[in-house]
Amino acid sequence: AHMIYVTLGTMFMPFDRLVNAMDRIAASTGEEVIIQRGLSKIEPTRCEYFDFKAHDAVLEIQREARVIVAHAGIGATMDALLVRKPLLLVPRLKRYDEHMNDHQLEIAKAMEQRGWGRMILNVAELDGACATPPIPAESYTPAKAGLVNSLRGWVDHVAAGGGEA
Repeated sequence: AHMIYVTLGTMFMPFDRLVNAMDRIAASTGEEVIIQRGLSKIEPTRCEYFDFKAHDAVLEIQREARVIVAHAGIGATMDALLVRKPLLLVPRLKRYDEHMNDHQLEIAKAMEQRGWGRMILNVAELDGACATPPIPAESYTPAKAGLVNSLRGWVDHVAAGGGEA
């Protein structure tokens, strides 16, 4: 599969930094890039994009992807784990007005520590990361309920300011 799937999630704050970076990658590599942009208003010029689709349709696209680039939101990360695709996590950062806080940074760090994806803080590194993505995680429980509960548990813990989950 030669397609990169990018998800910005359902957040009302923009994530233009990621969209612009993926537009540059689509232009330089010629690879198909599909962006789920949610409530962002930015219009990529080289990428296909949509705002929202039914969950099944999104999973279908993700199964076709060579690599998934996601904001470090819980729904996006769980979907990528379910379809077992290489995952690049680009946390939304407060300093760029992409989120109200930096809890996505904590989520991305915890995911990376578990070997579930690679965290990208500087979008200039996305070129190389998309070219040589991490190996998809095989190490989590396929039982979705267990996975969801463990993720929710440590996301709540992190969100409550508990540091390392």
